[in-house]
Amino acid sequence: MPTHVLAADIGATHMRAALVEADSGQVLARAQILTRAADGIEAATERLGGLFEEIVAGAEGITPVAGGVSSAGPLDPRTGTYRYPPNLPGWHDRTMRPALADRLGVPVEIGHDATLAALAETRFGARRGASDLVYITVSTGIGAGIVAGGRAVTGRGGGAGEVGHVIVNPGGRACGAGCSGCLEGQSSGLAIATIAEERLGRALSALEVFTLAKFGDQTAMAIVLEAIDYLGAGLAGVLALLDPEAVILGGGVARGLAEDWWPEVLKATGRYALPRYEGVVPVELTTLGDDASLLGAAIWATSAADSLL
Repeated sequence: MPTHVLAADIGATHMRAALVEADSGQVLARAQILTRAADGIEAATERLGGLFEEIVAGAEGITPVAGGVSSAGPLDPRTGTYRYPPNLPGWHDRTMRPALADRLGVPVEIGHDATLAALAETRFGARRGASDLVYITVSTGIGAGIVAGGRAVTGRGGGAGEVGHVIVNPGGRACGAGCSGCLEGQSSGLAIATIAEERLGRALSALEVFTLAKFGDQTAMAIVLEAIDYLGAGLAGVLALLDPEAVILGGGVARGLAEDWWPEVLKATGRYALPRYEGVVPVELTTLGDDASLLGAAIWATSAADSLL
Protein backbone atom coordinates (compact mmCIF):
# COMPACT_ATOMS: atom_id res chain seq x y z
CA MET A 1 0.00 0.00 0.00
CA PRO A 2 1.33 3.46 -0.86
CA THR A 3 2.12 5.74 2.07
CA HIS A 4 0.54 9.17 1.65
CA VAL A 5 1.62 12.13 3.75
CA LEU A 6 0.96 15.82 3.95
CA ALA A 7 4.02 18.00 3.39
CA ALA A 8 4.53 21.74 3.68
CA ASP A 9 7.29 24.26 3.08
CA ILE A 10 7.15 27.53 5.02
CA GLY A 11 9.18 30.43 3.71
CA ALA A 12 9.23 34.11 4.55
CA THR A 13 6.87 34.91 1.66
CA HIS A 14 4.87 31.77 0.85
CA MET A 15 3.63 28.57 2.46
CA ARG A 16 3.30 25.60 0.11
CA ALA A 17 1.39 22.43 0.96
CA ALA A 18 1.18 19.12 -0.86
CA LEU A 19 -0.08 15.57 -0.74
CA VAL A 20 2.88 13.28 -1.41
CA GLU A 21 3.32 9.58 -2.01
CA ALA A 22 6.22 9.19 0.37
CA ASP A 23 7.95 6.14 -1.11
CA SER A 24 8.20 7.51 -4.65
CA GLY A 25 8.23 11.23 -3.91
CA GLN A 26 5.32 11.79 -6.29
CA VAL A 27 3.41 14.99 -5.57
CA LEU A 28 -0.28 14.25 -6.06
CA ALA A 29 -1.72 17.66 -5.24
CA ARG A 30 -0.38 21.03 -4.16
CA ALA A 31 -1.46 24.52 -3.15
CA GLN A 32 0.17 27.76 -2.02
CA ILE A 33 -0.72 30.83 0.05
CA LEU A 34 1.09 33.85 1.44
CA THR A 35 2.87 33.23 4.75
CA ARG A 36 1.99 36.62 6.28
CA ALA A 37 4.49 35.89 9.04
CA ALA A 38 3.88 39.19 10.78
CA ASP A 39 0.33 38.05 11.60
CA GLY A 40 1.84 35.55 14.04
CA ILE A 41 2.43 31.81 14.24
CA GLU A 42 -1.12 31.04 15.43
CA ALA A 43 -2.63 32.65 12.33
CA ALA A 44 -0.13 30.87 10.09
CA THR A 45 -0.93 27.53 11.73
CA GLU A 46 -4.65 28.10 11.20
CA ARG A 47 -4.18 28.98 7.54
CA LEU A 48 -1.79 26.11 6.85
CA GLY A 49 -4.18 23.67 8.52
CA GLY A 50 -6.97 24.92 6.29
CA LEU A 51 -4.78 24.51 3.22
CA PHE A 52 -4.03 20.92 4.17
CA GLU A 53 -7.73 20.21 4.68
CA GLU A 54 -8.53 21.57 1.22
CA ILE A 55 -5.95 19.26 -0.32
CA VAL A 56 -7.26 16.21 1.56
CA ALA A 57 -10.86 17.05 0.61
CA GLY A 58 -9.89 17.05 -3.06
CA ALA A 59 -8.11 13.68 -2.86
CA GLU A 60 -10.95 11.20 -2.64
CA GLY A 61 -10.08 7.85 -1.11
CA ILE A 62 -6.66 8.92 0.17
CA THR A 63 -6.01 9.18 3.89
CA PRO A 64 -2.68 10.75 4.90
CA VAL A 65 -0.92 8.99 7.78
CA ALA A 66 1.41 11.81 8.86
CA GLY A 67 2.45 15.39 8.23
CA GLY A 68 5.85 16.96 7.70
CA VAL A 69 6.74 20.64 7.64
CA SER A 70 9.90 22.15 6.21
CA SER A 71 10.51 25.68 7.43
CA ALA A 72 12.91 28.55 7.36
CA GLY A 73 14.61 28.64 10.73
CA PRO A 74 16.57 28.35 12.87
CA LEU A 75 14.46 25.84 14.77
CA ASP A 76 14.87 22.80 17.01
CA PRO A 77 14.14 19.75 14.81
CA ARG A 78 13.04 17.66 17.80
CA THR A 79 10.23 20.00 18.80
CA GLY A 80 9.77 22.34 15.86
CA THR A 81 10.40 25.30 18.18
CA TYR A 82 11.77 28.40 16.45
CA ARG A 83 14.98 30.07 17.67
CA TYR A 84 15.07 33.74 16.67
CA PRO A 85 14.07 33.20 13.02
CA PRO A 86 15.05 36.43 11.22
CA ASN A 87 12.38 36.13 8.53
CA LEU A 88 9.51 34.96 10.74
CA PRO A 89 9.14 37.82 13.23
CA GLY A 90 7.49 36.98 16.53
CA TRP A 91 7.82 33.21 16.07
CA HIS A 92 10.74 32.78 18.48
CA ASP A 93 10.24 30.09 21.13
CA ARG A 94 6.97 29.00 19.50
CA THR A 95 5.98 25.87 17.58
CA MET A 96 2.97 24.99 15.45
CA ARG A 97 3.51 21.26 15.86
CA PRO A 98 0.91 20.39 18.59
CA ALA A 99 -1.85 22.58 17.15
CA LEU A 100 -1.28 21.31 13.61
CA ALA A 101 -1.23 17.68 14.75
CA ASP A 102 -4.47 18.16 16.70
CA ARG A 103 -6.20 19.75 13.74
CA LEU A 104 -5.08 17.17 11.20
CA GLY A 105 -5.41 14.17 13.46
CA VAL A 106 -2.00 12.77 12.44
CA PRO A 107 1.52 13.06 13.87
CA VAL A 108 3.43 16.08 12.58
CA GLU A 109 7.20 16.62 12.40
CA ILE A 110 8.89 19.97 11.67
CA GLY A 111 12.44 20.47 10.40
CA HIS A 112 14.74 23.07 8.89
CA ASP A 113 14.23 23.55 5.16
CA ALA A 114 17.83 23.13 4.01
CA THR A 115 18.35 20.05 6.18
CA LEU A 116 15.24 18.41 4.79
CA ALA A 117 16.26 19.37 1.25
CA ALA A 118 19.57 17.57 1.83
CA LEU A 119 17.68 14.44 2.90
CA ALA A 120 15.49 14.68 -0.20
CA GLU A 121 18.57 14.83 -2.42
CA THR A 122 19.82 11.55 -0.91
CA ARG A 123 16.44 9.87 -1.49
CA PHE A 124 15.05 11.35 -4.71
CA GLY A 125 17.75 13.54 -6.30
CA ALA A 126 20.58 12.87 -8.73
CA ARG A 127 22.71 11.77 -5.75
CA ARG A 128 20.16 9.31 -4.39
CA GLY A 129 21.86 6.83 -2.10
CA ALA A 130 24.54 9.30 -1.00
CA SER A 131 25.41 9.10 2.69
CA ASP A 132 27.52 12.29 2.86
CA LEU A 133 26.07 15.32 1.13
CA VAL A 134 25.56 19.06 1.63
CA TYR A 135 22.65 21.05 0.22
CA ILE A 136 23.12 24.83 0.06
CA THR A 137 20.34 27.28 -0.68
CA VAL A 138 21.62 30.37 -2.46
CA SER A 139 18.66 32.70 -2.54
CA THR A 140 17.70 35.85 -0.61
CA GLY A 141 19.97 34.37 2.07
CA ILE A 142 22.37 31.44 2.16
CA GLY A 143 22.03 28.36 4.34
CA ALA A 144 22.98 24.68 4.30
CA GLY A 145 21.68 21.27 5.20
CA ILE A 146 24.18 18.55 6.04
CA VAL A 147 23.86 14.76 5.80
CA ALA A 148 26.81 12.77 7.20
CA GLY A 149 26.84 9.01 7.47
CA GLY A 150 23.23 8.99 6.30
CA ARG A 151 22.06 11.17 9.18
CA ALA A 152 21.09 14.83 9.34
CA VAL A 153 23.58 17.03 11.17
CA THR A 154 21.62 19.66 13.06
CA GLY A 155 23.87 20.63 15.96
CA ARG A 156 23.05 21.02 19.64
CA GLY A 157 19.93 23.08 19.12
CA GLY A 158 19.25 22.87 15.40
CA GLY A 159 21.61 25.68 14.38
CA ALA A 160 24.10 23.70 12.30
CA GLY A 161 24.48 24.53 8.62
CA GLU A 162 24.64 28.33 8.84
CA VAL A 163 27.25 28.42 6.09
CA GLY A 164 26.00 31.84 5.05
CA HIS A 165 27.67 33.28 8.13
CA VAL A 166 31.10 31.79 7.50
CA ILE A 167 33.56 34.66 7.00
CA VAL A 168 34.94 34.83 3.45
CA ASN A 169 35.83 38.55 3.31
CA PRO A 170 37.09 39.76 6.69
CA GLY A 171 35.92 43.30 7.33
CA GLY A 172 33.60 43.18 4.34
CA ARG A 173 29.89 43.79 3.95
CA ALA A 174 27.69 42.55 6.80
CA CYS A 175 24.59 40.40 6.43
CA GLY A 176 21.24 41.21 8.06
CA ALA A 177 22.33 39.41 11.22
CA GLY A 178 25.36 41.70 11.51
CA CYS A 179 28.09 39.21 10.55
CA SER A 180 30.75 41.35 8.88
CA GLY A 181 32.33 39.76 5.81
CA CYS A 182 30.22 36.59 5.80
CA LEU A 183 29.25 34.65 2.67
CA GLU A 184 25.63 35.82 2.87
CA GLY A 185 26.76 39.43 3.03
CA GLN A 186 28.77 39.01 -0.19
CA SER A 187 26.95 36.49 -2.39
CA SER A 188 23.27 36.21 -1.46
CA GLY A 189 20.49 37.58 -3.62
CA LEU A 190 19.95 40.40 -1.14
CA ALA A 191 23.66 41.27 -1.15
CA ILE A 192 23.85 41.31 -4.95
CA ALA A 193 20.77 43.54 -5.16
CA THR A 194 22.10 45.90 -2.50
CA ILE A 195 25.51 46.23 -4.15
CA ALA A 196 23.85 46.80 -7.53
CA GLU A 197 21.72 49.63 -6.14
CA GLU A 198 24.84 51.27 -4.73
CA ARG A 199 26.90 50.94 -7.90
CA LEU A 200 24.24 51.28 -10.59
CA GLY A 201 22.01 53.77 -8.82
CA ARG A 202 18.72 51.92 -9.17
CA ALA A 203 16.83 49.08 -7.50
CA LEU A 204 17.38 45.72 -9.18
CA SER A 205 16.88 42.09 -8.23
CA ALA A 206 19.82 39.70 -8.34
CA LEU A 207 18.35 38.04 -11.44
CA GLU A 208 18.07 41.42 -13.17
CA VAL A 209 21.74 42.03 -12.37
CA PHE A 210 22.57 38.66 -13.97
CA THR A 211 20.67 39.72 -17.10
CA LEU A 212 22.50 43.05 -17.34
CA ALA A 213 25.82 41.24 -16.94
CA LYS A 214 24.87 38.71 -19.61
CA PHE A 215 24.28 41.53 -22.10
CA GLY A 216 27.59 43.20 -21.39
CA ASP A 217 27.06 45.75 -18.64
CA GLN A 218 30.56 45.97 -17.15
CA THR A 219 29.47 47.11 -13.69
CA ALA A 220 26.91 44.32 -13.42
CA MET A 221 29.47 41.82 -14.65
CA ALA A 222 31.93 42.91 -11.97
CA ILE A 223 29.24 42.53 -9.28
CA VAL A 224 28.37 39.01 -10.43
CA LEU A 225 31.98 37.84 -10.72
CA GLU A 226 32.77 39.25 -7.28
CA ALA A 227 29.80 37.40 -5.76
CA ILE A 228 30.86 34.19 -7.52
CA ASP A 229 34.41 34.52 -6.22
CA TYR A 230 33.24 34.73 -2.61
CA LEU A 231 30.76 31.90 -3.21
CA GLY A 232 33.60 29.76 -4.55
CA ALA A 233 35.62 30.44 -1.41
CA GLY A 234 32.68 29.40 0.74
CA LEU A 235 32.05 26.22 -1.26
CA ALA A 236 35.74 25.29 -1.10
CA GLY A 237 35.58 25.66 2.67
CA VAL A 238 32.58 23.33 2.87
CA LEU A 239 34.41 20.74 0.78
CA ALA A 240 37.49 20.97 2.98
CA LEU A 241 35.52 20.73 6.23
CA LEU A 242 33.07 17.94 5.38
CA ASP A 243 34.44 16.09 2.30
CA PRO A 244 30.93 15.30 0.99
CA GLU A 245 30.14 13.25 -2.09
CA ALA A 246 28.67 16.44 -3.52
CA VAL A 247 27.53 19.94 -2.65
CA ILE A 248 24.11 20.52 -4.19
CA LEU A 249 23.02 24.11 -4.83
CA GLY A 250 19.39 25.22 -4.89
CA GLY A 251 17.48 28.47 -4.69
CA GLY A 252 16.74 31.28 -7.10
CA VAL A 253 20.24 32.77 -7.19
CA ALA A 254 21.78 29.34 -7.78
CA ARG A 255 19.41 28.77 -10.70
CA GLY A 256 20.32 32.18 -12.11
CA LEU A 257 24.03 31.38 -11.89
CA ALA A 258 23.47 27.99 -13.53
CA GLU A 259 22.00 29.59 -16.64
CA ASP A 260 25.06 31.59 -17.71
CA TRP A 261 27.70 31.54 -15.00
CA TRP A 262 28.10 27.91 -13.93
CA PRO A 263 31.62 27.45 -15.35
CA GLU A 264 32.68 30.51 -13.33
CA VAL A 265 31.20 29.00 -10.15
CA LEU A 266 33.19 25.80 -10.67
CA LYS A 267 36.38 27.73 -11.51
CA ALA A 268 36.05 29.90 -8.41
CA THR A 269 35.49 26.86 -6.21
CA GLY A 270 38.48 25.08 -7.74
CA ARG A 271 40.61 28.18 -7.25
CA TYR A 272 40.20 27.93 -3.47
CA ALA A 273 39.71 24.17 -3.05
CA LEU A 274 42.22 21.62 -1.80
CA PRO A 275 44.40 19.89 -4.43
CA ARG A 276 42.33 16.72 -4.19
CA TYR A 277 39.54 18.56 -6.06
CA GLU A 278 41.73 19.69 -8.96
CA GLY A 279 39.78 19.21 -12.18
CA VAL A 280 36.80 17.60 -10.44
CA VAL A 281 34.76 19.91 -8.23
CA PRO A 282 31.67 18.07 -6.90
CA VAL A 283 29.34 21.07 -6.96
CA GLU A 284 26.02 20.50 -8.72
CA LEU A 285 22.65 22.17 -9.25
CA THR A 286 19.68 20.39 -7.71
CA THR A 287 17.49 18.37 -10.07
CA LEU A 288 14.55 18.60 -7.65
CA GLY A 289 14.01 22.32 -8.09
CA ASP A 290 11.84 24.08 -5.53
CA ASP A 291 10.38 20.73 -4.42
CA ALA A 292 13.55 19.66 -2.62
CA SER A 293 12.50 20.87 0.82
CA LEU A 294 8.88 19.83 0.23
CA LEU A 295 9.97 16.27 -0.51
CA GLY A 296 12.28 16.44 2.49
CA ALA A 297 9.25 17.27 4.62
CA ALA A 298 7.60 14.08 3.35
CA ILE A 299 10.65 12.08 4.42
CA TRP A 300 10.62 13.80 7.82
CA ALA A 301 6.94 12.92 8.23
CA THR A 302 7.43 9.20 7.67
CA SER A 303 10.62 8.71 9.68
CA ALA A 304 11.09 9.09 13.39
CA ALA A 305 13.16 12.24 13.70
CA ASP A 306 15.56 10.58 16.10
CA SER A 307 16.46 8.00 13.45
CA LEU A 308 17.58 10.73 11.07
CA LEU A 309 19.48 12.89 13.55
